[in-house]
Amino acid sequence: MTATIRIFRAPDTREALEAIKQAMGPDAVIIGTREVKGGFFRKTEVEVTAALPHEAPAPKPAAAAKAYAQKAERPEPVIASRHETPPNLQPSRGIKDELALLREELKAMQQLQTRREPSPAPSLPSAAEALTKHLLNRGIEEDLARDVIAQAIERAPKQTATHIMSALRDVLAERVLAGRAPWLPDRRRIIGLVGPTGVGKTTTLAKIAARAIEAGQKVALITIDTFRIGASEQLGHYGAIMKVPSFVARSRAELEQAVAQCSRVDLILIDTAGSNDPKAVQKQAELVRSIAGAQLHLVVSCAAGPRDLAAVVERYRHLAPERLMLTKLDEAACPASFLSASFRLSRPIVAITDGQRVPEDIRAPSTPELVELLIGSPPVTRS
Repeated sequence: MTATIRIFRAPDTREALEAIKQAMGPDAVIIGTREVKGGFFRKTEVEVTAALPHEAPAPKPAAAAKAYAQKAERPEPVIASRHETPPNLQPSRGIKDELALLREELKAMQQLQTRREPSPAPSLPSAAEALTKHLLNRGIEEDLARDVIAQAIERAPKQTATHIMSALRDVLAERVLAGRAPWLPDRRRIIGLVGPTGVGKTTTLAKIAARAIEAGQKVALITIDTFRIGASEQLGHYGAIMKVPSFVARSRAELEQAVAQCSRVDLILIDTAGSNDPKAVQKQAELVRSIAGAQLHLVVSCAAGPRDLAAVVERYRHLAPERLMLTKLDEAACPASFLSASFRLSRPIVAITDGQRVPEDIRAPSTPELVELLIGSPPVTRS
């Protein structure tokens, strides 16, 4: 085993390392570095010594004896190993740490270049390819679509359209969970609706209240939306029509007082203001949470795209909402985009709205219904 040793000078260690990589390749090993002082017209430089070990070619049989004799006549040159630094190449104290860093970088570079290239992804069955395109057209994010299709292929006993579709329904049923409708009779509940501006929180609140009244429950409405013009008047209008008490709370004390006045009410619904200001959203959520037992339900619009819904969930995730509500299904060009929200929040979906009528255009979905909403009319393929 012999080695090639070369010395490089550069303004700094980074440029020296780059020169070594260009000249000697990824197998080069740093064996020494020192600082070379500059003169009046020359700047101080860094001198780096690098070695490139390699095996010498095996001598031909006819020349073996001659090579042995020559070797015996002259002393074998001393070659610095990977772990030995010649005395005249001792690194200066100021750049020992940088030397260690350079060695680590060269090691990482060697590992990166010797890493095996990933094998190409296996092609999907034609039925699975068609289903993937269909899910993308329905509004499911590409990563999610390919993920659920891959799981369906693994579960399908046969790689036919019928079997893959059946497995896909099972996979999706695990991703979306339907919950109990908030207007059904239960113990006393306090629910605050949160969500972005324009998703229809106030109208959804009115629909829930009307459904609860139809189910024989006592309802009260409270708004803490003091930012939007006419918000309190709108809620008061709904309260007057349904003949239920309505309140405006501008502080924690006023909210606690309003809740205290509704001690015999089965369902208290709290409306909040949509806002793009994280601090304002957090402040309203904390106000609702200040009431013992209060829950937060996140309201999102199906008319938004999958990326928008994913962003909304990320913005409200830290509030830890207990439930998810979907609105404006009738306006959705890509109705399956809600999977982005459901997947990231992992909370039951308890209500879907698909129009402005109160209370007709709201319903509590079942898990099979949510799966059908995701799939729609699947593409016709040969089994």
